[in-house]
Amino acid sequence: MKLSKVVALAVALTVIPAHAVETLRIGISQGFSPVLESLKPRLTQQLGMNIEIYSRPNIELYTDFNKKNVTADLIIFIENSGYGAKKVNQFLEKNSQIIAASQVILWCPNDPLPKRVTLLDTLFQAKVSTIAVPPKGSRVGNIFLKSVPNIPSNTRLVTASDSLAAWRMARSKQVQCAVTLDKWLRPGDQFVYISNEEIILRGYVNPARKNTVKARQVINLLSSPLIQPLMMRATSIELAQDRPKNKKIDPSRKIRVG
Repeated sequence: MKLSKVVALAVALTVIPAHAVETLRIGISQGFSPVLESLKPRLTQQLGMNIEIYSRPNIELYTDFNKKNVTADLIIFIENSGYGAKKVNQFLEKNSQIIAASQVILWCPNDPLPKRVTLLDTLFQAKVSTIAVPPKGSRVGNIFLKSVPNIPSNTRLVTASDSLAAWRMARSKQVQCAVTLDKWLRPGDQFVYISNEEIILRGYVNPARKNTVKARQVINLLSSPLIQPLMMRATSIELAQDRPKNKKIDPSRKIRVG
């Protein structure tokens, strides 16, 4: 009997820890997912649980809200009343928390931008030929189109999936400029503000899930003053990864001359 109890206890000790580590599921608007990914190791350690992150277009997150089909513990989304039904927007305003606010800008990394002129004059004077813009219907895209209703005929708009994708396109010189967020820039980057309207990032804790306390901890961390440098860090990491690596030459290989 004693031996059987020892065996049973050993089996229990090997099984329980595997099931004791829970997972916190976080859905996030895809433009902001690099920030959360950069925080994932810290969150995992601080919360003592696994973190599962899935990024989706902001409109799809709102579709889940409209259909009352939210399955994650925490949803981090960009406030957009155009995507939500009236009752859904009212509900989210009362039951979600503001994490961060950004402003929409025109960023032209390789061209000087004239100062103290209208946005339309900026496009003309800088001879902007291509601009990456988030899709029509998105908050960022709508703010830009409302601010510049008459795009110069020689300026072509290229649709990007979100503000970070637009930033990437301008950085990699696929386009001349990008309509993006000031959060993605680094110190010293030149830009022009497009509007005073803010892009609000919100967090919604799903009360139907059991990890509400842990989900609120994530919101509190993201709401701290650390969010700005973390966003810069996320984009800086991408820049570092894009740098060409020096190829190592195998000393055993002989080089023929002539």
